Amino acid sequence: MSLPAAGHITVLNPTAPPRQLRTEMAVRPADLRGKAVGFLWNSKPNGDVLFQRLEQLLREKYEIPAALYCRKPTASIPAEPRVIEEMAASVEVAVVGLGD
Repeated sequence: MSLPAAGHITVLNPTAPPRQLRTEMAVRPADLRGKAVGFLWNSKPNGDVLFQRLEQLLREKYEIPAALYCRKPTASIPAEPRVIEEMAASVEVAVVGLGD
């Protein structure tokens, strides 16, 4: 590796070009009435408190019959397949916590 000439700085850009990711959204139900709701918490602080309040509001407004709480150990890794399978088998609507 050679040194740059005096008075010159070489700047490297280590970023990659943006990727074009396309994911189809799940079909949304027309109404939440009578639908079991799942909450997938990413273990961020107070997410559980937020979901408990949201469950209460959904029960009052839409009379949801059941709620399932699942959690990921950290926000940076995907949920384990068994967690996704449990939610898919148990609920018709899922709310996923993605941030603080």
